[in-house]
Amino acid sequence: MKILFAEDNEDSRMIFKKVLEHEGYAVAVADNGAEALMLARQSRPDLIISDILMPEMDGFSLCRAVKEDEHLCRIPFIFYTATYVDPEDEKLGLSLGANRYVMKPKEMPDLLEIIEEVIREQKSRSLAVPEKPLADADMLDRMHGKSVSRKLNKKMKELEEERNKLQLSEKKYRRLVEEWEKTFEAIGDIVIIQDTDMRIVRANRAALETLQLDDEDLEGRHCYEVFRNAAEACENCPVQQTLQDLKGHSAEIQHRNLNKILLVSSAPLFDDKVDCVGIVHSARDITENKKMESRLRQSQKMEAIGTLAGGIAHDFNNILSAILGYAELAQMQASEKSPLAAHLAAVLKAGDRAKELVNQILTFSRQTESERKPIEIHLIVKEALKLLRASIPTTIEFRKKINLDCGLVLGDPTQIHQVVMNLCTNAYQAMQEKGGILGIAVNPMAIDIKDSKNGAHTLPPGPYIKLEVSDTGAGMDRATQERIFDPYFTTKEKGKGTGLGLAVVHGIVKDHGGHISAYSEPGKGSTFHVYFPRIKSAHEPLEAAATEPLPGGKEHILLVDDEETIVNTGKELLETLGYTVTPVLDSREALRMFQAQPELYDLLITDMSMPHMTGVELARKALGIKPALPIILCTGFSELITAETAKEIGIRKFLMKPVLRRDMANAVREALDERGEG
Repeated sequence: MKILFAEDNEDSRMIFKKVLEHEGYAVAVADNGAEALMLARQSRPDLIISDILMPEMDGFSLCRAVKEDEHLCRIPFIFYTATYVDPEDEKLGLSLGANRYVMKPKEMPDLLEIIEEVIREQKSRSLAVPEKPLADADMLDRMHGKSVSRKLNKKMKELEEERNKLQLSEKKYRRLVEEWEKTFEAIGDIVIIQDTDMRIVRANRAALETLQLDDEDLEGRHCYEVFRNAAEACENCPVQQTLQDLKGHSAEIQHRNLNKILLVSSAPLFDDKVDCVGIVHSARDITENKKMESRLRQSQKMEAIGTLAGGIAHDFNNILSAILGYAELAQMQASEKSPLAAHLAAVLKAGDRAKELVNQILTFSRQTESERKPIEIHLIVKEALKLLRASIPTTIEFRKKINLDCGLVLGDPTQIHQVVMNLCTNAYQAMQEKGGILGIAVNPMAIDIKDSKNGAHTLPPGPYIKLEVSDTGAGMDRATQERIFDPYFTTKEKGKGTGLGLAVVHGIVKDHGGHISAYSEPGKGSTFHVYFPRIKSAHEPLEAAATEPLPGGKEHILLVDDEETIVNTGKELLETLGYTVTPVLDSREALRMFQAQPELYDLLITDMSMPHMTGVELARKALGIKPALPIILCTGFSELITAETAKEIGIRKFLMKPVLRRDMANAVREALDERGEG
């Protein structure tokens, strides 16, 4: 049995040929429909198997040419495709006369079974309808000497049969055309047939609906006129590429007129002489897919930023620990009224701000849990404005109306700071080109029952603090205002905004039990109103705790950290409080020392991230030896443990670096005293 296999993928052709030859078939291969048709006419095969999407002539065109050829039309035909997998595609293939429509991938035993089944069916049809004997009438004429009139009658009968065949072929052709028309119109993608000058000959319903045009508005016009209102084709136009090399091409093209991203594909159309007479131009809307890809990339980018933030936080907090530790030691030795003491106080203040900055980075990257406490919003606003004023040009004027007696809100200062920074940055960017006025107001207010009932606010009645951020920029229309808090929505140019800023702000405000709204008009700027619930707690003096004496003791502390500067400063600071300190740089050495004399040590202070053995491992092994041992775990940042998991292990205190002397003194005393209570 001879099988002709048409496939443009070389690997698929070779594998298929070897498998079929192993099964005893003679196999001829072609890399396109035109070559397959030529081979079929040269040496008629017993079966044709063809892919659909091929250069020069596709599988549909090949099947149609085979079935219309009187010498080839009886050859069984199988479509084998991975591209055209819709039910309508299969329907079209079978209507062209194919015996089977098989979708890739197909297990080879199953495919061989289909091939054998088709060959058996063809043999059965051949036996059931034997071919007409050749020259029956001529033989009878020679045998019986029939008259010339009999020959004329025979000729007339043959002509009648030919006419009937033509009528049947015409009906079949009309059915095919009708089926093709139905399929063409039912395709959900845009499909346009163009001539070799790129002028539109025909468009399906999806194209007309997308372009909101009629047939007469499209016919004869170039595709680039219709899609892009342009005088020439796109730079990477697949139609032009197809016209050049007569092969199929595809490209992603952003059509601003349609506000869509389209996957545009093209393939040549051939006549019976294998000459290109036109182009099939299809376009699929992939806008949503591209948005999902963009969101996935953004999510991956944010995840990478979070991982980077954790690494930076760990190293930076270790550096800050040394800076703040030595600054505190120097401050203890400096005279209170000397310039040196003032300079060291400034160093400590700057270090504390650096510590808060790291916490902001970790919070934004979702690496730390937010911590709520009573805070004065107006102080956070003033601090944020200091940072902004240094980075925003003087063409932007700041106008502040900040009430210093607003009261308190229960919130995370880092997240509130982020809200202020994001809103003010957005306001600045709206005025970046022409300059303008950035207004910031903070005032107490109350929402009464009347306001709540009439829909003026979506918040319950009660006391609030209102934050207003306004600009005199270009403003927004209503459609834009409705989407500004949507994740990934941005009005900025590509590469200048993630679309996450206002979405994050909205989430923070809602998480604090507040509400945010915006009012804007095109050409008149924008104003954002943020409401935070006000609490009644009395404000405690901020400096009260700083004036209290530090607690100390006489106990023996085992201090473990792989950073030498941290061990040195920690030892000195603890010794100023009266403690005996044994510093160790290697966690394994610390364990050996503790195993040798566990009764010698009253407290273990250990870093988390250390080579060879982590702080958690050291703590577990130390507790296995001495279960009542108080342990303090310090870390610059770690994804492996939290305060809650540390407590479950038996660790008394969990401190984030850098740890100031006062915080360490309190933690040490509390851990030792809890031991006594236990």
